[in-house]
Amino acid sequence: MIDMEKKKNTVLLITALIFIGMFLGNYGQYQLAAVPSMVYEKFGLTDTQFSSIMTAPMIPAIFLSIIMGLLVDRFGIKPMVLLGYAATAVGFILRLSTDGCNVMFIAMVLTGVGCTVLNGNLSKIAASLYPMEKLGKVIGILMAGSTSSMAVAYATTALFPDLESAFMITAVAGTAVTVAWMLFTHKEDFNTEQTGESVPVKEALANSLKSKNVWLMGLSLMLLLGGATVISNFQVAYLTTIKGYTESMAGTFGTVLMIGSIIGSVMIPTWSARSKNPGVFLGIIGLAAAAATALMVMLPAAGIYAASFLNGCLRSGIISVMMSLPVMFPEIGPKYAGTAGGVAVTLELIGAVVIPTYIVIPLTGGDMTAYFYAAALLIAASSVLAYILTHNIRSRS
Repeated sequence: MIDMEKKKNTVLLITALIFIGMFLGNYGQYQLAAVPSMVYEKFGLTDTQFSSIMTAPMIPAIFLSIIMGLLVDRFGIKPMVLLGYAATAVGFILRLSTDGCNVMFIAMVLTGVGCTVLNGNLSKIAASLYPMEKLGKVIGILMAGSTSSMAVAYATTALFPDLESAFMITAVAGTAVTVAWMLFTHKEDFNTEQTGESVPVKEALANSLKSKNVWLMGLSLMLLLGGATVISNFQVAYLTTIKGYTESMAGTFGTVLMIGSIIGSVMIPTWSARSKNPGVFLGIIGLAAAAATALMVMLPAAGIYAASFLNGCLRSGIISVMMSLPVMFPEIGPKYAGTAGGVAVTLELIGAVVIPTYIVIPLTGGDMTAYFYAAALLIAASSVLAYILTHNIRSRS
């Protein structure tokens, strides 16, 4: 009984440390967006430089997700998460010691390493701590850490007297979570690693790349995040230039969408797990999210609030469910889940970067209303792939 209680406490501690890691990595990024004038003044930035610093934390995720997945499969969860947390802490500390754009850019790249390790390996990490039927809910809770970070950053950063004070908080917190992970987690805490076996890199990569399920998952996430990025990039601009709302009011629609995302990331995986046919369930809510995207430009204010909430809730929930899937693929399982997750996340982020800028905008000829209809089509196509993927898994099981 004592051992069971100790195991439960350990699992809860590890879960809390992962949640904090997800939160901090994103919170540090959104601190800059919350007080842009202070950032511009301190570092003497142009708009292009500010944009590059804001997106710098995504660089490790784009280029290192597969590598981090391979390394987690090869060397284990504890050492690689420790490496990610340490890199993030170094990035946060480096922000305190510079007033130059180039060093700040490097610091922000480092702050993204921890979330890169976690995002691609969430399925593997959660499966090593919890039973399969709880994976979706657990991953949804962990992803709520990154979703809620924006709200907290916008609510708290402006309260600090200067940037140094705001940066100090993240530096201290990042160092603390790194030390806590090093001291209080052990390799044997993770069920998938108790055998002590390591996975050859070539074997993990080969099995992941030839898996149709991994590619279906990655392509579905690519389309979904491509559509979601279109919405986040242009919602305020559309509402101010086309609908005529003030920037402050337009921002409230984004806040409602974010609240929906937090709720959906926890609730949708729970409902999906209880569903008799998860494939149909995901397909339906995906199409509903697509419809909500279109309604965001068709309805008056009250309707836009409702559509924004539904869009955030449903698409965030779908992502949470999808991120739990790699360990359930028969050809992947916990053994190759890190690498498989890395492949899928890489495709997902390529969609976020490439689809809005190089596909949607050119094809729609700069028509901002058409951006949202294109986003709706992307999310609808993603839901079809999600249905095929989850239906295939259910058919094999």
